[in-house]
Amino acid sequence: MTKEIKLSLAGFGAVGQRFCRLLCEKEAELADVFGCRVKITGISTPSRGTLINHNGLDMDEVFAMEAATKKFDQDHPDYVTEDTMGMIRNCGADVLCELTTLSVFDGEPAASHITEAFHNDMHVITANKGPIAVHFRKLASLADRHEKHFLYETTVMDGTPVFNMAKNGLHGCQVLGLRGIFNGTTNFLLGEISQGVEFDEAVKEAQRRQIAEADPSMDVDGLDGAAKLCALANVLMGTEVRPVEVDVTSLRSVSAEDIKTAAQSGHKIKYICTAKKEEGKPILYSVQPERIEKEDPLYSVDGTSAAVTLYTDLAGEMTVIQTEPTLLQTAYGVYSDLLTLVNIL
Repeated sequence: MTKEIKLSLAGFGAVGQRFCRLLCEKEAELADVFGCRVKITGISTPSRGTLINHNGLDMDEVFAMEAATKKFDQDHPDYVTEDTMGMIRNCGADVLCELTTLSVFDGEPAASHITEAFHNDMHVITANKGPIAVHFRKLASLADRHEKHFLYETTVMDGTPVFNMAKNGLHGCQVLGLRGIFNGTTNFLLGEISQGVEFDEAVKEAQRRQIAEADPSMDVDGLDGAAKLCALANVLMGTEVRPVEVDVTSLRSVSAEDIKTAAQSGHKIKYICTAKKEEGKPILYSVQPERIEKEDPLYSVDGTSAAVTLYTDLAGEMTVIQTEPTLLQTAYGVYSDLLTLVNIL
């Protein structure tokens, strides 16, 4: 018997659209291999508007509207005047995919969307690191009270299964610390500068490749890295740290001369995120440029690649590297969480 899962989406940017296309591409596999049929019953964004259809939206029509105007047609029969909170209450979905824009300081409006979804008997998948970085314990407790699943694999390193690896592959282990390169944009910029490109030109190239936003400050000044560090620490180490508590040094503090001098000694400068735990002392959280040696597992992580090293009490030290991710890997992270739900519902 084929099970039916109804999805709703808060946010329909590049990740949401690629995820929906992936669902269409995998429709036959979902039915044949996983015994599941997925219907998207609601999509809402502040800029595009809201669509609701309890029988499932026609995604060809949705993609056509997006291609034509980047807005949902107000004359379309599925168009409603609800905002995202109203969509969550009225779309009849089993699952909310929270894919809105990051707010690193308060995790909103994503945290409110997730809260509303739990109150409306929905499971939640989020690609938004803000709620995990700022409100994880509160939201996880709320999910437990409502007996709902809360999944967030995509929040750090896209589709690389860092959270799932720790949950399902490190039974009985404690994660004592973590260290990594979590922001592909800054890693790319450091590589460009090491090749003699001026900082501002490197930023423009990253923007041309759609690696960096029009305002690159979230990446360059370390806030994105701080949010990912907090998300990892809160989930894997059981902390309750927020991005504002992380010691952050902007990448702007690194000069071309610094990079050149490091290279002359066989070193590289990398933008490193660290949660360091020492016995009897509070955990130290930092995002800062560091000069690292060739023996460091992060030394060869170049371009837009990312990596995380976990330090555990029983399994020792392990490093996971994500090589040059694309939008597909981010969409896959959401899809992977959906398949987790399919397997346990």
